[in-house]
Amino acid sequence: MGKGIFIVFEGIDGSGKSSCMDSVASALKNKDVIKTAEPTDGEIGMLVRSSADITAEAEALLFVADRAQHTHIIKKWIDDGKIVLCDRYYASTLAYQTASLDGDRADTEWLRTLNDMIITEPDITFLFDIDPEISISRVESRGSKSKFERPEYLKEVRENYLKIAKERGFTVIDASESKEKVLDDVMEHIEKSLSGKCSPHL
Repeated sequence: MGKGIFIVFEGIDGSGKSSCMDSVASALKNKDVIKTAEPTDGEIGMLVRSSADITAEAEALLFVADRAQHTHIIKKWIDDGKIVLCDRYYASTLAYQTASLDGDRADTEWLRTLNDMIITEPDITFLFDIDPEISISRVESRGSKSKFERPEYLKEVRENYLKIAKERGFTVIDASESKEKVLDDVMEHIEKSLSGKCSPHL
């Protein structure tokens, strides 16, 4: 990896990850920051957003294809010394597409293999952990509920996320705390990582 830093914000909808990422970008406004997200606004990402009534495997493949293209661009940004903030990355696919939705799910090991072939491991991945009941109420309050906002399904997604976080060394954030407390916790980790990147010993 180059001189830049790659930071990912993960969690179920309503966890506050996206708004926190925006706040982080504002806090780092004096640095060279790029905000991005998955699915992307590219051709494959737009196909992901518009696809309906497809199997979990087909949906997962679209996400992975979008990610392969996105990762190519992310690597260039990192090599250019950018601080890349990304709303969702590979853990979202592993957590969501391997949870059972109407009895349909993708195989975990198959998805891990596909993703490991194309990803670049982030410097920091924050998992915004929250009770699905709270996240659903937040989503409903903003009128953007999707097919994924089902308590039992999101409980499984949350469990998947926590397993991945333990395996991959993610930083788990208590997303039920105030926005100010969450931002303080996140910035503390980011500042430590930025200090490390600037160390003359690296």
